[in-house]
Amino acid sequence: MPWSPTDIVGTELVFFGDDGGYGLDDLLRSTAGVLGKGGFGTSYKSELQWRNAVAVKRLKVGCLPEEEFREKVGELGKTVHENLLPLRGYCWHQEEILLLYDYVRTGSLAFRLHGNEGMSKALLTWEVRSGIAYGVARGIEFLHSRGSNFCHGNIRSSNVFLTDSLSGVRLSEFSIARILSPDIKLELTAGYRAPEVTNAYEVSQKSDVYSFGVLLLELLTGKAPLDAFTKNKGVDLPKWIRSMFQEKPIIDVFDTMLPKHDQNNAEQMVQLLQLAVCCTFQYPNRRPSMAAVTNQIRDTCRFH
Repeated sequence: MPWSPTDIVGTELVFFGDDGGYGLDDLLRSTAGVLGKGGFGTSYKSELQWRNAVAVKRLKVGCLPEEEFREKVGELGKTVHENLLPLRGYCWHQEEILLLYDYVRTGSLAFRLHGNEGMSKALLTWEVRSGIAYGVARGIEFLHSRGSNFCHGNIRSSNVFLTDSLSGVRLSEFSIARILSPDIKLELTAGYRAPEVTNAYEVSQKSDVYSFGVLLLELLTGKAPLDAFTKNKGVDLPKWIRSMFQEKPIIDVFDTMLPKHDQNNAEQMVQLLQLAVCCTFQYPNRRPSMAAVTNQIRDTCRFH
C-alpha cells in the first residue's frame, strides 16, 4: 500500500461475514494503485497474493469516536442488497479509516460513458442503460427503506459499477457520511448535488432523488455532469435540459449513440426523461420518493 505501515500500527482489520483470509500486514504489503480520488478520500486497488484484488477506500478525515464508529459501520456492514456493493470490512484508527470492498474489474459507469474518448459507449444500448437506471434505483430505494435517516449521500456514475455482462449493477460508497465526524466540511460534486445541500452532512433521501435524477440524465444524454471529472468542465444537466426544451425538439437531447428509430425505445426514453426532470426539481418536497421512481422505471421499461 502507498503509505507507511506505522501510520496505523496496532490496529487490525475487522471483517463482516468471513474473516477475509488476510490481515492488515498483508494489505499494507500488497501492490496498490490509485483508482480515484473523491470528496471522502482516495480509493486503491490492492493486489493481494493468492487472492482476488480488493478495493480500499482510505478516509483521512475526522473520525467518530471508536465506539460510535464501530456501531455505525456495523449497520453498514449489515446492509446487503443485490444492487449495492457490500462493505466487506474496515480498519479504524484515530487518524484514518480503511473501508474494504470487492474490486469490480468491469469498471464504473463513468468510465463506460466518458472514458477512452467515448469508445466504451457502444455496448451501452438502451436496454443496458435502462437496466442500469433500474438497478441503481432499486439499490437506493432499499437504503431508504432502512429508515428515514438512511440515504446514500454520494450518488454519481463513478460509484456505479457494472458486472461482466453489464446487466448487473452495484452501487458503492453508500452512507459514508454516517461514519464520519460532522465537524469536517466535505464537498460533494457540484453537478450531482441538490440545491439545498452545501456539504455531505446535509444529504437526505430527497437529495438522493435529485442526484439520481442527474445520473438518469447522464444515461439519457451521454453528457458528463458539471465538475464530475474536472473542475468547471461538464454540463449543469438539469439546467441544460430545461433550456433545451425551449429551443430544440426533445429527441435532440438524447445521446447520439442511442437509436431513435425504435418507437418503443423512444417512448421509454421520453418517459424516463420526464421522470429525471421531476427528480431534479429545485424544491425537495416536489421530488418523488425513490419507491415511486423505481416503480415508474419498472412499469415504463417492463422490468419484472
